[in-house]
Amino acid sequence: MNHSPREKLSHSHEHEHDPNGNCACGHQHVHGKTGIKTRLGMAIAGSVFLALGAGLHWFRPQQPEVAAAFGMVGALIASVPIFLDAIAGLIAKETNNHSFYMNQFITLAVLSCFASQQYLTGGVVAVVLLVGHILEDRSSLGANEAIQALLKLSKVTARRLKGTYEELVDADSLNENDTVRIRPGDTVPADGMVLLGFSTINQASITGESFPVEVAKGSQVFAGTSNLTGMIEIRASNTGSRTVLGRVREIVKEAQQTRAPIMRLTEEYARYYLPLVLLIAGFVLFFTKDVQRAISIIVVSIPCTFVLAGPSAMVAALAVASRMGILIKSVKFLEAANDIDTIVFDKTGTLTTGELRVAHVTTQDGLAENELLTLVAALEQHSTHPVARAVLAHAKALGLAIPPSDEVREEPGMGVAATVRDQKILVGRSRWLREQDIPLADVSDSFDDLSALHVSIQGRFSGVVYLSDTVRPETVKTIEILHEMGISKIVMLTGDREKVAEAIGQKIGIQEIKADCLPEQKLKAVRELKEKGGHVMVVGDGVNDAPALAGGDLSVAMGALGSDVAIQTADIALMVSNLQRVPDFLNLSTQTLKIINQNMLCGLIFIGTAIVLSGVGLIPPIAAAFVHEIGAFFVIFNSARLLRFEGGRSACHEKP
Repeated sequence: MNHSPREKLSHSHEHEHDPNGNCACGHQHVHGKTGIKTRLGMAIAGSVFLALGAGLHWFRPQQPEVAAAFGMVGALIASVPIFLDAIAGLIAKETNNHSFYMNQFITLAVLSCFASQQYLTGGVVAVVLLVGHILEDRSSLGANEAIQALLKLSKVTARRLKGTYEELVDADSLNENDTVRIRPGDTVPADGMVLLGFSTINQASITGESFPVEVAKGSQVFAGTSNLTGMIEIRASNTGSRTVLGRVREIVKEAQQTRAPIMRLTEEYARYYLPLVLLIAGFVLFFTKDVQRAISIIVVSIPCTFVLAGPSAMVAALAVASRMGILIKSVKFLEAANDIDTIVFDKTGTLTTGELRVAHVTTQDGLAENELLTLVAALEQHSTHPVARAVLAHAKALGLAIPPSDEVREEPGMGVAATVRDQKILVGRSRWLREQDIPLADVSDSFDDLSALHVSIQGRFSGVVYLSDTVRPETVKTIEILHEMGISKIVMLTGDREKVAEAIGQKIGIQEIKADCLPEQKLKAVRELKEKGGHVMVVGDGVNDAPALAGGDLSVAMGALGSDVAIQTADIALMVSNLQRVPDFLNLSTQTLKIINQNMLCGLIFIGTAIVLSGVGLIPPIAAAFVHEIGAFFVIFNSARLLRFEGGRSACHEKP
């Protein structure tokens, strides 16, 4: 499966919802709070008329027509919301919508009661089912509200500065380069850079990490995070939907609209379900001549347990993932993760911190170390690669004056060439310099475990800048957990030297290593693993690993906070650089599929048993309505167990 270009799995048309949670296209997935109150009011009104009809039938048996009229009015009132939903589903032609199938059954059952003039029975069935749906919607809102908490973070007030005057405005009205004051306790209204002040920021709403980060002049802050201690002023860089939070909100909303293959399979078979149930009900009616039994079979066969089995679990999983800072772009990836048996890791910035530092410098022909560093920094100042940032940071720490460079040319994965002070400088891999016909002198092998930048000045080899990296503190534990979960193959791909890669692999417990890989070679390695039958997940930083990420069956970008490339390229974006989230995501996907399978199996057993009992006359229509709701509530609450998922080692189990 190649994810390039990326395709968005969606419904046959886009869904837009009003503030109450109602779908603008004509049907409802989960009714909002206002819709729930309206339906509850109609259920109560219908119940009052049904009670009056039952009372008149009891106290005035000589006026059965009046009692029947009250019962009919009560049944109609309680049935109106159900009928409207069924009609809306037919008009919108949403035959793949689970509400459509459930309303078909309910409408058919109620109409059967009307046809047989059993108004009281039909009314009670309608009320029970309507109240049951209200409770189901309210239960489902729990998972949806967990996601809506993220989606509402950007709806905050901002303190925009006009000179020294502070005006309160809606965050959506902010423009780029506006200066905003953020006091302790305020929510950051836009992405931006700190101009003044010092504070600590809680980024848990986006990254899922509880530890706050310190910010000062020059630091980046992101919309939706919380200012804890000091007052700061920022210059807005991205506002509204262009912020990190805005992009996250859109992806989460799209993910809610997608469907996993197991959900689509359920909907595919659902179209054959109604004829089968009608056939069974007709068979029972033909042999028993008992309309009540046929109605009971239709009521207990309402496929809530089947059609809610997948969506309820997937929505709960999305809520958990959002809370943990795991951005899932489609629920289909939750199902795809259960097939993963091979994981490919990038090294720098993924298994290691990516925070390189200059560890040693060697020079040739008596060239001063600082002079070599000055020339290398002049080239690297144009790059955002971790190696370039490390060299620049070291040069600035030494107080070196970095000259300008001209004719800068970067070879991806190889090096940089430029002209500095009328000298042609090349900085990069030893192999690349040799390809430029630059002979490399023997250099010390005392630093084989360090990354190396080879330097050429005017066609002569002039020295090496060695850099060191550190393994993430959670890397070793994460690799151990992945092995325990049943991941059969773990591979490290890196553009670094073989001895550096081997040293890192030995520290963290990865045996299969491929070093000196260019971006296209990483992609080739991923494809080879897939050709051998592996289901491959690629984990990288989302910037220089884009080809490999696109080539995997599933791709995960580390530390996507603030990175457009990471969020757009990968299927899963981890909003914080915490490798522990990889097994957390895999385990969440495993638990989600287990919940769905439990829901489906229990639903099948439950409905099958209820049909048999209804067919032999042990479950009357009113009791059938209650029996149906028991099955639906089992699915809702069983799926809600996912909301307790916290991740960590205690949550990890061996893959089935």
